[in-house]
Amino acid sequence: MRKRIIKKTIFKKIDLKKALMIIVVVIVVFAVIVWFFLASGKNQPYRVGVLLSLTGPDAINSDDVLSWAADRINKNGGINGHKIELVFKDIYKAEQNGQDIKNLAQEFIKDKSIKAVIGPETSLEVYDIAPLFIENKKLLISPTATAGDLYRAFGNKEFFWRTCQGDVAQIRMIIHELAQRKVKKIALLYDDGPYGKTFLDWAGFFAIEEGVELLNTVSFKSNQQMDLAEAVHYTLADDPEYVIGVAFAEDAVEIKRELDKQSPKTKLFLTDAAESNYIIDELGQKAEGIELVSPAADPTTGFTEEYEKNFGYTPWDFSASTYDAFLLTAYTLARQEYTQQGLTFWKRENSGEALARVVGGRGEKISWQDPSRAIAEILAGNLPDITGASGPLEFDKSMGVDPVETYYSFNRIESRGGLRDFWTIDTVSSDKSSEVGYLEEEASAYNTKAAVSNREDITAGDIKYFPKERKGLKAVIIATSNGWDNYRHQADALTMYQMLKKNGLSDDDIIFFSADDIPYNKGNPLPGVVRHVPRGQNIRKDAVIDYAGNQVTIKNFINVMLGQKTEETPTVLEADENTDVFLYIVDHGARGYIPFINDEKFMEESFLNVVNKMYEENKYRQLFVMVEVCFGESMALNLKTPGVVYLTGAAKNEQSFAIGYDTQQKSWLADDFSNAVVKIISSNPDIFIDELYMQVYGKVIGSHVRLKNFENFGDITSTKISQFLSP
Repeated sequence: MRKRIIKKTIFKKIDLKKALMIIVVVIVVFAVIVWFFLASGKNQPYRVGVLLSLTGPDAINSDDVLSWAADRINKNGGINGHKIELVFKDIYKAEQNGQDIKNLAQEFIKDKSIKAVIGPETSLEVYDIAPLFIENKKLLISPTATAGDLYRAFGNKEFFWRTCQGDVAQIRMIIHELAQRKVKKIALLYDDGPYGKTFLDWAGFFAIEEGVELLNTVSFKSNQQMDLAEAVHYTLADDPEYVIGVAFAEDAVEIKRELDKQSPKTKLFLTDAAESNYIIDELGQKAEGIELVSPAADPTTGFTEEYEKNFGYTPWDFSASTYDAFLLTAYTLARQEYTQQGLTFWKRENSGEALARVVGGRGEKISWQDPSRAIAEILAGNLPDITGASGPLEFDKSMGVDPVETYYSFNRIESRGGLRDFWTIDTVSSDKSSEVGYLEEEASAYNTKAAVSNREDITAGDIKYFPKERKGLKAVIIATSNGWDNYRHQADALTMYQMLKKNGLSDDDIIFFSADDIPYNKGNPLPGVVRHVPRGQNIRKDAVIDYAGNQVTIKNFINVMLGQKTEETPTVLEADENTDVFLYIVDHGARGYIPFINDEKFMEESFLNVVNKMYEENKYRQLFVMVEVCFGESMALNLKTPGVVYLTGAAKNEQSFAIGYDTQQKSWLADDFSNAVVKIISSNPDIFIDELYMQVYGKVIGSHVRLKNFENFGDITSTKISQFLSP
């Protein structure tokens, strides 16, 4: 027995030795492979894609600027011996040959030698290709795409960034400047395309913030002179002191001509897209006095002087941000090179993580003029505090995407020394007032403070309406739009429906209007599924739609609200003076009306007539109306009906905003106001109406929540929102 035990012990020792030898061999082999992998890549160039228009009418000298930036680094050894090689793809030329930008993007994505891509130029192009880069985890940095929604769409997605703030900052700078001049009345005339959207979205918000009255917001179709003449006519209604023109140069010329015809005293302030000698050539002396704002280099960095010395002329608007897009790419590659060395190989960062670390560095300050020193510091494991040509390369810490500061130059067309040109009056920092920094930090605090003040006004009045005993609850939910682009409206409505069902309200007590075309829309990658958050649960499942498709009409809606049964409306609101009623409406919205399917317009007057008649016929105890539309307040400016309170996410001159962009199905899944309301109610179902208003006011970014007719409703300080959401 003892011999057997000894043999087993010997065998265990032999097995252990073999195992140790195998482990050693594996480690050696792995080390050799790693060494070979690293050695084989030594001195190979790092290839960076450039996806911009290099020819054509919209071409800019981006290739020259980027080549200049690359040469400065390559002459000093590149990145640890790796030169940077730029690979250009001309968007304009490709489109002329019938090639789609998505195809160009896929070529860069599939090419493993391409480490990152600089571009594209426009926000529409970003929407087309950014999801592809995010899905394939390859870095995309745009120097010129400035739509405000890009931050909301691609924040926290790691692989899309831009080096110029969105147009949110630009419209704020313009309105702030006009407010400083004591201007009281302005109007917005904007290109009815992707470029004009951000200015339309935010002009109302900043006008309220700055105490300026935004009289009108009028759109025009580019290159349509008759349409533009009519648009200028409507813009001039109520006699604005300034017209802010969101236009490209050709349209800007026609706007100025129409202003001179219709109202010569009204001044014109243009946005960056109009900056072109074409305006001066076409208008001559009549161009003098036109003002314009455009992105600029940080005047303290010396970039403008260095650029003029190298190229012989003044840098164009986005030269600094294009230069900085290259700098960030190079620094990201240096960071990744560092994480591949020695023990750091085990914790290698992807390009998005590496860029986030780079822009978060707060070590030694290094300017754009010394990129090789910055690269050396990064290769040594340090994270210097880098500054670019456009200013501090500091980005939003929570979402990425946007720099927190951009410089803008205020320019005016004047004749100086016999030369008529755009002369810079002032160069001003956005003062860290990007959509991220300003709107989430300052505006949230401001809105909360304002809400407290508004609440004090609300609670100061006498109670004028005393409801009878509560004996029931009914709800009407209506999404008045259709089409894939309006996905979020049906998702919002379904979320409200599911919340009511979760709270115990039955389908017999809910009347639901929805086109219901989203679940099986050809653009839906998940047939039958509707979500309110990315990768969330299917909120369409088990939902009962009472009126779908073309049944979503104004006539049917009014009949339902007034309890008028017809062949088209067999299911109607059956309520009396003891029944609380919750009404939720969601769509795009316009001033004074809500658009329905088939181009119907539900006017403010019709809405007021409905609620007044409901009151006269005792069809509610108290009516809580929640409206998720742009210009939502404009539907209730004259609301005075007893027992009705109206909560909306946007003031009379404001847009409301989407939230929760799904990069896989390329659609917005929710609206900010409705999303905030649902979150607040879910965390506190017994919140009082005045408290709900105050909290959602502080949560919604980009618009001012409004509570209307509270003085005629009853005591909102003791009325819980659950009264309208639970039986």
